[in-house]
Amino acid sequence: MPTDDEFADEFADGFARALRGAAELAPEPVQHALAAQAEQRGRRRRRHRRAAVASALAVLVLAGAGGFAAVGRYPFGASGPATLPPPGLPTMSSQELVTLVTGLLPKGTVEEQSTTKPGKISWHQTDATLLFDDGAGASVVRFTVERTNLPPEASAVCMDGFQTPQDSCDRTVRPDGSVLVIDKLRSEHIQGGREWRVTLATPGGRRIAFTEFNGQPARANRPSPPLDDAQLTALVTSPAWDPVFATLAPVEGAPQSGDSPTPSASTPSNPELLAKLVPLLPPGAKVEGQAPGHAALTVTFEGRTSMLQIGVDPASPLGRKELASMGLNPETPLEVREKRPDGTLVVTNRFGNGKTATNPVLHWTAAVHYPDGSQVRLSEWNGENGYTFNPGDPALDLDRLKAIVTAPAWHS
Repeated sequence: MPTDDEFADEFADGFARALRGAAELAPEPVQHALAAQAEQRGRRRRRHRRAAVASALAVLVLAGAGGFAAVGRYPFGASGPATLPPPGLPTMSSQELVTLVTGLLPKGTVEEQSTTKPGKISWHQTDATLLFDDGAGASVVRFTVERTNLPPEASAVCMDGFQTPQDSCDRTVRPDGSVLVIDKLRSEHIQGGREWRVTLATPGGRRIAFTEFNGQPARANRPSPPLDDAQLTALVTSPAWDPVFATLAPVEGAPQSGDSPTPSASTPSNPELLAKLVPLLPPGAKVEGQAPGHAALTVTFEGRTSMLQIGVDPASPLGRKELASMGLNPETPLEVREKRPDGTLVVTNRFGNGKTATNPVLHWTAAVHYPDGSQVRLSEWNGENGYTFNPGDPALDLDRLKAIVTAPAWHS
C-alpha cells in the first residue's frame, strides 16, 4: 500500500485539479458539494486505502449536485505537465486514439468532444471525452488511460454511497491481481440521470477508467447508459489499449506483481473515533443514530438535529505541508482562521450551496491543524446523508464544534 505521502499527495493534488476541471463544465451549486465532501473523502482514502473513497474517488469526479456530467480531467497518478517528452516514447495522434476507442464501442457514431494527449497535462496519462450514439440516444462517454504508482486496491475503488447517490457497485479482484470496479451512480438534480463507471487497475500501475452517461449535460435522454456490464468489462480489459500505454511514460515507484502492501501509519478506526466524539458532545445532546462506516452520527440538541462526521489524521509530513501552505490559500467568505501561539491553526467555516454562497448556510466545519501535521476535523450538516443538505440552524454552533476538535481527548 502507498505511504501517507505517496497516496495522500496524489489524492490531494488530483482532487484539487479535478475540482478545477469540474468547474469548467458544472454550474456553481456543484462546487459546494465537491468542496464539502473533499476533506471527508480524503481522510477515508488515507485511512482505509493508504491503502476505501474518493475521489474520492476515483479519478472522475461526479458532479450530480449541479451538473449532469462534470468530470475531473486529472487522475491521481498524473504528476503534472512536462516540458520535454521522455526519450523513446512512441506517439499517437488524437484521431488514432479516438479511432482505437471507437473500435471498442458497440456499433454507432462517435463524435470527439475533447482529447488530452500525453504531455499536455502529464506524460503518464491521456484522456478524451466523446459523444457516442448507438441509435438509442447520444450519450457522453469519457475515458482516461494512465500509469500510476498506486497498487490496484487503491487505484480502483467504489464511490461512497453515503456521499454520492449510488445504485450499486461491484468490485472484483481478478486472478492476475488486477481490480475491476463497476460503479453505478445517480444524479442528484437531473431527473433520471445515470453515470456508470468502470475502472481496471493492474498490479503494474496501469489504470483504465471509462465513464458513460445516459445522455448529455443537463439532460438524460435514455433510461440507462449505452454499455452494459459485460460490454464495460470487455472494453477496459481489451489488449487494444496496449499501444496507448506504450505512449505513456512509466511512473517511478510503480507497483509490480507480487509487491507486498506497505504498512500504513496507525490511525483510529471509525468506531474508535465515534467513541471519543460522543463524550465530547455538550450536556443534553442526544445521539439519534450512528454510522460507524463513515465516522458519522446524528445528534439532537436544543430541539435541532444535525449529522456530524469526524476525522483524525496522525502526524505526517503531508499534514505539516498542508499547514505550511494554508496561508497561500484565499479564505472563503465565512472562513475564520485562528493561529495560536504554539503554531496550531484552528479553522472554522460555513458554506452555502456554492463555492462562495452564504445564504442559506447548509454546512459547518471546524478543523485543527497541529505543528506536527496531525489534524482533527468535524463536519456538520442538516441532512440524512453526505449529499443531501437542508437549511436551518445546526444542532451545534461553531463554538461547540471548535471546542470538540480542540479537546485534548483526541491526543489520548
